[in-house]
Amino acid sequence: MGRLQDLSNLLLAISALIGSISAFYQIIAKTKHNAPPDKSDMSVDDIQNKIKKLQKKLKEDKHD
Repeated sequence: MGRLQDLSNLLLAISALIGSISAFYQIIAKTKHNAPPDKSDMSVDDIQNKIKKLQKKLKEDKHD
């Protein structure tokens, strides 16, 4: 009877561990989903505008 109780406790501990890991990953996934866009995530328009600004600055630096 003692072995059955030990096995039951082990299964309960394993299920609690799996549940906590699952909750942890759900929190991580939700955080990533709701996170604001990173500075490195730029759209094509943003990149084109950045290139134009840098080209303009380069031309100004050449003339100075």
